[in-house]
Amino acid sequence: MPRRAIVPRLRATELELEHVACDLCGADATRERYKKPDTGQWTSDYEFPVVECLRCGLVYVNPRPTPAGMAPFYANDYHGGRADEVHQRRYARQERYLPPLTNQSILDVGCARGDFLAFLLARHPGLRAVGCDAYSPGVADPRIEFHARALPDCGLPEASFDLVTSWAVFEHLHAPSRSFAEVARVLKPGGRFVFLVTNAESLWSSRAFGEDVPRHTYHYSHRSLRAYAEKHGLGVRRLVCDDRLFDGRGKGTFRWKLLRATGVGFAADSARDLRPGQRLARTAGKLVDGLVFALSWEAWLGRSGMLIAEFEKPEHA
Repeated sequence: MPRRAIVPRLRATELELEHVACDLCGADATRERYKKPDTGQWTSDYEFPVVECLRCGLVYVNPRPTPAGMAPFYANDYHGGRADEVHQRRYARQERYLPPLTNQSILDVGCARGDFLAFLLARHPGLRAVGCDAYSPGVADPRIEFHARALPDCGLPEASFDLVTSWAVFEHLHAPSRSFAEVARVLKPGGRFVFLVTNAESLWSSRAFGEDVPRHTYHYSHRSLRAYAEKHGLGVRRLVCDDRLFDGRGKGTFRWKLLRATGVGFAADSARDLRPGQRLARTAGKLVDGLVFALSWEAWLGRSGMLIAEFEKPEHA
């Protein structure tokens, strides 16, 4: 197989990086879990540290690109291609996590081009649908009220939504607490917040290096989500692992275990710059991964990489 050259677009000295304290508890004492470059797009070969807060356990990238410095890490068509049949099937699975819908007001945070809201409107035309996304060019469905801003900057009325959703968005935020607080503010008493994030305690995240670093700035867990809910006055109805929306199985765990044992890092693996013994280790690891993670047993045990949460605003709030 021919080698693929890695040509970094940004050197470490060209990155706009910032060091931040823990978004959940404010502490600044951490331990490093691992370092990982942008293996999704190879925008840079800089290895971003993924750290764990020693006080509350929140896992996040630190230092990470500033909000302005994050722009090069998102391709121009990042929100494209989400209306096809594969995504329609995902939207149908997402709807199963929602309460029964008729004429409620619903807000989708990080709605991209509004495809999920359009899916819901096709099935429930009585809904009032609102979407926000700071990085989307707009939505195609005229029934959707769209705000081209991050949620905290939208200025939405207090207690105006029965339901807020967000799918694979909160792991991309630079200040999750601001958005959790805003969700709590705009929800009506008794309203629900249903969202999907990645699970830092899964093999997918911690051993298979599945997190899309640096775009995944925060990596959550059952513990940290319960803490966020308590911090913002929300109740936790359920926390569920589900690999049917996005694949959070631990494939890659054994491949990386064997690759690292033979001295292979991210850049060499991506470039296929491997010696015969290392190629053998890579192949063996992939075979073991395929056998061990053929079924979604991690989701059944509540330990897979995709975590769906449902919070509720108290009736008396």
